[in-house]
Amino acid sequence: MRGTTVLPGKGNNGEPAGEGMPMHRLEVPMPNALPFAIGTFDTIGPMSRAPFPHRHTFHEIVHVTGGAGRHVVDLTGFALRPPNLGFIAPGQVHHWQDVTGLEGHVILFTDDFLLDHPADREVLRGLTRRSWLDLSGDAAEWTARLVAELDGEYRTGAEGFRSVLRALLHVLVVLRSRGCPRISRWPRRRGRGPARWRRSS
Repeated sequence: MRGTTVLPGKGNNGEPAGEGMPMHRLEVPMPNALPFAIGTFDTIGPMSRAPFPHRHTFHEIVHVTGGAGRHVVDLTGFALRPPNLGFIAPGQVHHWQDVTGLEGHVILFTDDFLLDHPADREVLRGLTRRSWLDLSGDAAEWTARLVAELDGEYRTGAEGFRSVLRALLHVLVVLRSRGCPRISRWPRRRGRGPARWRRSS
């Protein structure tokens, strides 16, 4: 995992982690050294599937493309009906419950990564208040493409990739906040209606 877990009572620099709950911190190794990481549930590591309640010092976005079970955020459980998109804010409590076959991507970043678009912090706070979505139609397609672009840019690390990562993350956050995204540069398949979001129960 690109991060560490602070056990209850042993918070950052010795301060209490609070409420007897593990706190995860983001630590990205060289060469990228960015307050940002993206990977599959497998490449991020077993903590990306943590079955116990925990909190983060960073933002987490999960794009679930396979699996069964539930994702629990602040004591509210959401059934996995892939594809799903979830937003977890720093300090929110979450865990995976009775999950099998979990597939997809995990995006981790701190507030520092949002320097180019500081208003995204407030947008993300709004998104985490309705943190779990079932995706359908064009919404599922554009989400998968954006996540794939983020992953490819991160792994390639080509010149200027930091700016590209920030821009792609900004697009993901802003379009999701609109609730009904459209990206005109990506061709729409014939016979499809407008993008739709199905809210999880």
